[in-house]
Amino acid sequence: MITPDSSIGLPAKEPEPTRQRILEAARAEFAAHGLAGSRIDRIARTASASKERLYAYYRHKEELFSAVVELNLVEFAQAVSHDGGATLPEFAGALYDHSVEHPEHLRMIDWARLERHDAIAEPSPLIDDFHAEQVRGIIALQAAGAVDASWDPDHVTALVFGIVSCWNHEPAVAFSAHPEPDAATHAARRASVVRAVERLVAPQV
Repeated sequence: MITPDSSIGLPAKEPEPTRQRILEAARAEFAAHGLAGSRIDRIARTASASKERLYAYYRHKEELFSAVVELNLVEFAQAVSHDGGATLPEFAGALYDHSVEHPEHLRMIDWARLERHDAIAEPSPLIDDFHAEQVRGIIALQAAGAVDASWDPDHVTALVFGIVSCWNHEPAVAFSAHPEPDAATHAARRASVVRAVERLVAPQV
């Protein structure tokens, strides 16, 4: 699937400290309040930076939102890199682990879907490259006989991500009085993710 040195264009070095603080503060703000409800003054204050400094890096809130989405994607690619030996179910398990460790990433995806298309005219090339890399990985696995070749690779990619994130959108879970699962619940869910993807992609015999 994805490796840290793949074609999605990961940055060669970390952002300088002030920019990094702004990005981290913005991620927390956007994940909590979305694009429309977020406040630049709160982001600047949390980052210990002036609004003028923030605007020197990002011309407007939408540009900062895009930068946070891309940062999430880069971190995801680094965290669940595919080493050439892992199966697609194992990749799905790693993706589930990442979603548990970084729930703000999935919240950002939800906010982006709800708000971002109207606010930002140009989609990020990084997102397109990320998707293309996933599809190429599925095609390679199909050619190797590890994934049912009758599936559309685009559909497999979407279905795997849907399985991993299903508990974020299942009503009984989303509106539960106990929204934070314990370790045993996470372990059971992860096992179900891996099992579901195994059955999804198993070649027909």
